Amino acid sequence: MHTMHPHLWGILLAGGDGQRLRPLIQARFGCERPKQYCTFFGTQSLLRQTIRRAERLVPPEQLLTVVTRHHLPYAQVELSDRPSDTVIVQPSNRDTGPGILLPLWHVQQRDPQAIMALFPSDHFVLGEQRFMALVAAAAAFVTREPDRMVLLGAAPTQPEVDYGWIEVGDEVGQVQEERLYQVLQFWEKPSPSQAQVLWRQGYLWNTMVLVGRAGLLMTLFAMLTPTLVDAFRRLQGVLGTPREADVLAEVYATLPSVNFSQVILEHSAPRLAVLPLEGVYWSDWGDPRRLLLDLARLGYQVPAPREQRAARYTTTA
Repeated sequence: MHTMHPHLWGILLAGGDGQRLRPLIQARFGCERPKQYCTFFGTQSLLRQTIRRAERLVPPEQLLTVVTRHHLPYAQVELSDRPSDTVIVQPSNRDTGPGILLPLWHVQQRDPQAIMALFPSDHFVLGEQRFMALVAAAAAFVTREPDRMVLLGAAPTQPEVDYGWIEVGDEVGQVQEERLYQVLQFWEKPSPSQAQVLWRQGYLWNTMVLVGRAGLLMTLFAMLTPTLVDAFRRLQGVLGTPREADVLAEVYATLPSVNFSQVILEHSAPRLAVLPLEGVYWSDWGDPRRLLLDLARLGYQVPAPREQRAARYTTTA
């Protein structure tokens, strides 16, 4: 456990539907369980692994998990032991913008001095202690530099078109023997030819693990998505009350889908630093190809689809 700032909060993003993994999950497990609630190896789901990793640094009562209402049959089982006010239920999935803004609103209300660490729940990490040490370094940096936020950036292994890429500039500081660099520009899901160029030029993958003052992030939302923030202002005074669910349903009924990377990060590069994710293996398991490749590398036998397993025990006359 790292010694950390008492105002450090974590936000776990667990509201996505995982469309690309649905065929694999249906074939392997015979259901449409969202990927974050699936146990692909060992004894814990991706979500529980993310919780365990984040709790190396963030107290359980300051670790909020945002889920989507139609996933509640899974979430209520997976999160039954969590403090009740740390599970934030959004009425529907409106992409990562609202998915981050809703728990951020809760954090801001509970702790105006909060520093927030954002953790997607479908990532695979080897070297968890080192990973969270880098998150701790990022939190120390933004404590010292409150007008900046820090992204963790992974060294690419191939010209991936499904990731966001970060152009890295000059060094902007050091903390806990870690070097941080200026973010110059983002490329969100580049074309194959663009990805080849970015790979050759040594850009980093955007892990979407972001650390910064909650107040600064709220300011960026207000500047860059004023309509979205205006909609959420209806929640003032009702969070934590019996009216919250009804007002939230009304807000989400007309809420547009907003992608956080495209709308917030791409327009906030001057305020962003990147901390290279060295000494850690990281992968986004949103794509079945990467998931299966990593499982094979780990030596886990990938189970055959259910229909193939059944066929092994079927004889013909």
